[in-house]
Amino acid sequence: MVKDKMVRPMTQPPEVIEVSADVDSVKCNGGNGALGHPVVWYSFDGKSQVECAYCDRLFLKKSA
Repeated sequence: MVKDKMVRPMTQPPEVIEVSADVDSVKCNGGNGALGHPVVWYSFDGKSQVECAYCDRLFLKKSA
């Protein structure tokens, strides 16, 4: 007897959002309205990128 193989769905890579170089913080709600996640704020704190802990969106500062 042959068992059906489990098929893993292909996942999309995280969304990358570029923000102005003078921005110090960003907010993320996951998008998709009610299908998103609670609003969270992230501070760059001298870094050039931050990643959302809920949806893995990557926020990148544009180089000056």
